[in-house]
Amino acid sequence: MKRGLYRLCDTFLGECARVHEDAGDAFPFLRRDLYEFLGFNPPYDDLPMQEANSRPGAA
Repeated sequence: MKRGLYRLCDTFLGECARVHEDAGDAFPFLRRDLYEFLGFNPPYDDLPMQEANSRPGAA
């Protein structure tokens, strides 16, 4: 399954997408260019934006 959950700005990766755990080696985060290249759904621009400090497990 190639499914994105939401977008965020990570301090290490920059703008990226959180992807579903069924994405295999892509899990848990992908940069926008890789997300689009690998054909994840929904389209990157349709993913909801989430604040980095509101992620589960964020410090």
